Amino acid sequence: MRLKAPQAPFAVRGRPWAAAALLCAAGAELAYFPLRRPEYLGFQGTAATSALLIAGALVGCGLHTAARPHRATVSGVAAIVLALLSFPLANLGGFFAGMLLAIAGGALAVGWRTGDTGGRTGPDAPPPVPGGKAAE
Repeated sequence: MRLKAPQAPFAVRGRPWAAAALLCAAGAELAYFPLRRPEYLGFQGTAATSALLIAGALVGCGLHTAARPHRATVSGVAAIVLALLSFPLANLGGFFAGMLLAIAGGALAVGWRTGDTGGRTGPDAPPPVPGGKAAE
């Protein structure tokens, strides 16, 4: 009998929804201030442009995390890098709120593991056999 792998506490149906929600919220927060007055977007300069580009990339990371949970580590690392880039480029990272949301969401995504371990984890699990199944 195979044991079912434990699910993460913030997972719904095997997907990292908390990480995806935090990343999308970070993107929305970073885009809020430049888009609050779109008629002044041309006067805001490179800070507004980079804020909107980073916000779009963070929302993309959030959607990628939700759509492809087995690749959540890649999205999480990209989101953390984008969050750190948002500090000097995008109004202090959305006045720290967007940067902190993106770092928290990226950390949740990096720590995400799919439940595809076959119920065997830890030091007592047998090593994999090349080209076949492990002996039981």
